[in-house]
Amino acid sequence: MQSISLHPSAASNEPPDLTLEVARLESALAERQSELATLREELHAFKVRYTQIVGGRLSELEDIEQAIKQAETHVLGVDAAADEDEMRAGAVSGAFESGAVPTGTALRKLFWSVAKVFHPDHALDDEEARRRHTIMAEASRAYREGDVESLHSLLGDENLHFYCAGGQNEDHAEDLATRLINLKEELRTVEFGLKRIKQDGVYRIKVAADEEAKQGRDALAAMAERTDRQIVKARRRLAHLS
Repeated sequence: MQSISLHPSAASNEPPDLTLEVARLESALAERQSELATLREELHAFKVRYTQIVGGRLSELEDIEQAIKQAETHVLGVDAAADEDEMRAGAVSGAFESGAVPTGTALRKLFWSVAKVFHPDHALDDEEARRRHTIMAEASRAYREGDVESLHSLLGDENLHFYCAGGQNEDHAEDLATRLINLKEELRTVEFGLKRIKQDGVYRIKVAADEEAKQGRDALAAMAERTDRQIVKARRRLAHLS
């Protein structure tokens, strides 16, 4: 079978439907890439605000609650080991649910679990290495931002595993058929990125905050006020146990 070429002399011989499909996918890819870039910028800006307004308060509250647990262990004679395990589990769960940005050993372990699966060194050829590199770039971003949900999504997405290993193409000539395949791969990667952002806990908080802003309310300020009240109550409880 004669391969399809992009050379001008052969352009008029290309099947019209293939040419139109390439043009359609190029337009769709550009649109989705723009959407992904915008979402990333908006989410990053919101995470900075969230950390400044709420994050420090949540960390302070967590420290006080840990001190309360230790005080209760001392005063009530609770099993220290079991109590500390429960406290850590609750703190991590609460951080994830609230959208706080976690750090530390657990985050590093999760990142390396993703790297073991998707690192480009495991690729069988250059095409697979390129796909793996794209995935690892997203994993690195998630690690830097403490984006646990995206790392879990990368690790558990069976479609992404298939995409990473699939799509081998022995003919590297830049014809329309190859361009079509590459466009579909790029579009799928962008769709994965959009999906992970929308699954992010802080993104969901952002969506809710945007809705509140339409009604003239500042959701982050309200969260900060609630957390301040919780801190006051927690400090009183700790003082009572001391």
